[in-house]
Amino acid sequence: MSLERKDPLKHLMPGPPLAVIAEALFLINLMLLPGIAFLVLVALWLRHGDHPDPLVRNHLRQTVVTCIWGGGLLVSISVAIFVLGGFDNPWSWVIGVLYFVLFHAGLILLGVLGLVRAINGRTWRYPLVGPRRDD
Repeated sequence: MSLERKDPLKHLMPGPPLAVIAEALFLINLMLLPGIAFLVLVALWLRHGDHPDPLVRNHLRQTVVTCIWGGGLLVSISVAIFVLGGFDNPWSWVIGVLYFVLFHAGLILLGVLGLVRAINGRTWRYPLVGPRRDD
């Protein structure tokens, strides 16, 4: 079964709206409404996880799994830095804040790339934390 895609030269957003919404919710989870946007994203994934369009399934799966892995790594490694280094050690704060800011900024950058891929109607895989693509 072949799905017809809009011509990217004639349409502003040729990608499926659900894939774009998934990537936008990923970014909203990182920057504006952490937790709330994640719950909406998971609800969207549970409702449309078996969508007939493989592009929608790809972006939904990538964003949900990356939110789980990224959030887990962000919190657990940050906590480990402070537990191992101590809360009163200034170097723990330097390393902890640097790690958090750089990892968080990296996830935001990858989220923007995923959003661009969804808008253009292309598949996407988040490096390191994203699941393997089905295609």
